[in-house]
Amino acid sequence: MFLKLWGRIQRCFTRNSGFILLFFILNYFTMAWSLTHQHQFELLIESAAMLLLGTMIFSAVLEKLTPQKILPYVKKVILFLCFIPFVVELFVMYNYRALIGAGIINSLLETNFKESLEFLKMYIGVKELCAIAGAVAVIIIGWRLHLWKRIQISYHRQSRLLGLSLILCIAAAIPAMAVYSDFILYQLLPMQRTYTAMGTAIDNMKAYHRLSEKMTSTVSLTRNESKIKNVIFILGESTNRNHMQLYGYYLPNSPHLMKLQEKGEIAVFKDIVSPHSTTIAVLSELFTFCDHESGKPWYEYNTLIDVMHAAGYKTFWLSNQESSGAWGNVAQIYANHSDYHKFTRIRDSLEDTGILDGELFPLIDESKALRSDDKNFFVVHLMGGHGLYYNRYPYEFNKFTGKDIKLNVSERFKEVVAQYDNALYYNDYVVDEIINRFRDDEAIVIYVPDHAEAVYDEGSVAGHIEENPNRHMIEIPMIVWASNKFKEKYPDKWEQIQDAVDRPYMTDDMIHTILDLTDIATEDYRSDKSLINEEFDASRPRIFNDLNYDTQIREKKL
Repeated sequence: MFLKLWGRIQRCFTRNSGFILLFFILNYFTMAWSLTHQHQFELLIESAAMLLLGTMIFSAVLEKLTPQKILPYVKKVILFLCFIPFVVELFVMYNYRALIGAGIINSLLETNFKESLEFLKMYIGVKELCAIAGAVAVIIIGWRLHLWKRIQISYHRQSRLLGLSLILCIAAAIPAMAVYSDFILYQLLPMQRTYTAMGTAIDNMKAYHRLSEKMTSTVSLTRNESKIKNVIFILGESTNRNHMQLYGYYLPNSPHLMKLQEKGEIAVFKDIVSPHSTTIAVLSELFTFCDHESGKPWYEYNTLIDVMHAAGYKTFWLSNQESSGAWGNVAQIYANHSDYHKFTRIRDSLEDTGILDGELFPLIDESKALRSDDKNFFVVHLMGGHGLYYNRYPYEFNKFTGKDIKLNVSERFKEVVAQYDNALYYNDYVVDEIINRFRDDEAIVIYVPDHAEAVYDEGSVAGHIEENPNRHMIEIPMIVWASNKFKEKYPDKWEQIQDAVDRPYMTDDMIHTILDLTDIATEDYRSDKSLINEEFDASRPRIFNDLNYDTQIREKKL
């Protein structure tokens, strides 16, 4: 009886060996790569056992329940459905050393169509297209020629090999199933990871719609002694301070800010990090009281825009990012709740040329003419260092080439790094020009980007991602400039700012600093979270995606 059953199992395995092999490879390769990269070798073996055992059972059930005439076509459809997320996740692993997660899906959802095309152009070149075509060709040829059947193994040896494999798989898989039940249900296969991440990302996007409704709520101020006439917040994009001359980078791409520093006109903060590496996640905390210690969702807090408005400031939102439409992101919600908002232009999703941040200058000039005689709060949203980097600067700022880059990477990557450094070279000019527009006013300008950008600083990793961060994705500049009129009227505030440049800070608490600076408070305001306050708590852990930046990310070797 047992021998008869075992014979049927062996014949089933033989008939489906090609399907089992391809299904296993397509669903395990990226997982194996990730676990090897993370040195999780125990889970590497356990996941292989669980997946291989599950694949064998799945193929047997599929053969039993599917009519033989359509079985080959059903297998092809299943393998095709496995191949698509395999290619996507292989691309993500190749560029970011991470599996598909909600952070990646959020990045896609928050990016407009034009930026998505730029992203694909940036990372998919001839080599990548050839690799994809090659993988497809190998799979098709292997399937058509039944290459696995050309491996000659005797019936008895095949029986012993199959038996040993099943015993080992069961021995490793059964205990692991009890521990990793959620992992099996939601994370074992690329299509599971994609589906789970999509659900999480969609929930996040729904939360942003709830934020829009929440922002209409009344703000209750506990203190309002605000007097500063002009507060300007320059919101940068994808700017890595380690690629700025101002922070010790070897290329001279911060000439204007360097001059301001030499004159003592700016305070350069040396140890600032972002709480996330995607724009939506950062903005949900940068402009609200939400941080990693919060006991409720970010959309249940008052926002900086509403608080400033309640304190008597006329609020402006000027942006070089997309203006509206299905591809919009949370920044547009803040814009719509400002007293005045304007974008460089109504951006069509299919637009294929970069819009330079210099086009914000006329908008700033127009807004100044519309200012209140009392108090004004400006947010100027840049494209900054967003990829494609060569779309972020005009030809006359094409200063650096791959020959200037000292990183030990390929010539192609060196050219990309040079383009990024040129983008920051232009960004230096843009920030300086914005400052100049308020030089004769009573004004203070704060420049902070949403997050940073890895540009092959550590191996082949470029871009920004939540799931497997390195320090280059979150180490950002923070620069504060004040006009002479401001310094004359508020010398104590300028001294507070200068005294704080060495303090460690994460920008999820930025709202506390701005309110402290402007002498505004609500029930959620905390002086120990204000960077410039004498009660500032420098010991607060800076947590990024459950990782402590100072102990787990800053010194991480990739």
